Amino acid sequence: MADEGVAAGADFWCPTCHGGPLATGGSELVCHACGRRYPVVRGVPILINDENSVFAIDDYRSAGAYQGVSYGEASDPHGGLRGRYRRAVHRLAEYEISRRTLDVERALHDFCAARAERPRVLVIGAGNCRYQDAAEFHYTDVAFSDGVNAIADAHDLPFADGTFDFVIAIAVLEHVADPARVVGEVWRVLKPDGRVFAETPFLQPVHMGAYDFTRFTPLGHQRLFRRFSEIESGIARGPAAASAWSLKMVLSNLHPSRRFRSVMSLVALLLSIPIKQLDRMLVRNAGSLDGAGGVFFYGARQERTIPDREIITLYRGGF
Repeated sequence: MADEGVAAGADFWCPTCHGGPLATGGSELVCHACGRRYPVVRGVPILINDENSVFAIDDYRSAGAYQGVSYGEASDPHGGLRGRYRRAVHRLAEYEISRRTLDVERALHDFCAARAERPRVLVIGAGNCRYQDAAEFHYTDVAFSDGVNAIADAHDLPFADGTFDFVIAIAVLEHVADPARVVGEVWRVLKPDGRVFAETPFLQPVHMGAYDFTRFTPLGHQRLFRRFSEIESGIARGPAAASAWSLKMVLSNLHPSRRFRSVMSLVALLLSIPIKQLDRMLVRNAGSLDGAGGVFFYGARQERTIPDREIITLYRGGF
């Protein structure tokens, strides 16, 4: 038997060959189609396609692999005054004025409420985020966190075709090497009437170092989901939030010393509070879409691929 804690009810398939379900074999999961074996660490299966990922299975064999403060205060090991300071800085950095027309919680709640049976929901890049709606949730990530069901690279999702009713990808697509391949995987694992909700940065500085690859204009984001019919899309973070991020980059890089950068980052965070208030007005105007900090897309899986000539007619900005 695999280690106790492997996600109950999660029918994992081989992420390398997609040839069939994985079977338990000692402390591993085994693919009988291609013979590959995937370890289970701390009760979490490591379902990485070694041939097609920037991550390697061997990197996860130690219990502390890929785990840190990037997933918020719950993962921050510091206590006392330093810990409280870091948590306060984190809250300042995350503070925003939200005037979006739709968020993932409402979309998911409405979707679950309209269904007679509990839907199966896949959360990609889940981090510490957990949802409360009446659904069967499967949380995947490339880092360990409490409650994660599998370590999985979204380029090769370890699930069979048509497994899920709803897929969530919040702040994920900027961190993958091939966003189109990932969205193709989302399309593959969704049922024919499945939904996807994604949020992705547009104008935002690098925030995960080497694991930060891509940004999307609002129209480029829609094109990425061209095999989905749009239910709703728009601004996830406003232009003022984008300006606050840029201000932090300017001030914190005026001098290379680490102490200076820390002080000026805090100054920028304090200045960002009044700057972000401008989003109360900005997000009402169509032109603000052209300068948004981030965008969202909520859509339904479809067989049709929207052609580029039609994509450009979807532009809604102020240019």
